[in-house]
Amino acid sequence: MNYRAIAKKLLQEQPQTMAVLLARLPAQDAGEIVKLLPDFVQADLVQRIVHIERLPDEVLAEIDATLEALLRSR
Repeated sequence: MNYRAIAKKLLQEQPQTMAVLLARLPAQDAGEIVKLLPDFVQADLVQRIVHIERLPDEVLAEIDATLEALLRSR
């Protein structure tokens, strides 16, 4: 997985979308990506990830599609 490319593409997403996308990844991968993001983004993302609530299946399907596109674009 190209963490640097994924981190760069994530920065183009809204903060809440970034948090949900990272929460859907394995913890080790998400951690490696978060380390590559600017400090001010890291702090915000961690707070958002901690407070993520259950999302509707339709929203999760959209997020999974976005995540797959990010992973394919490495």
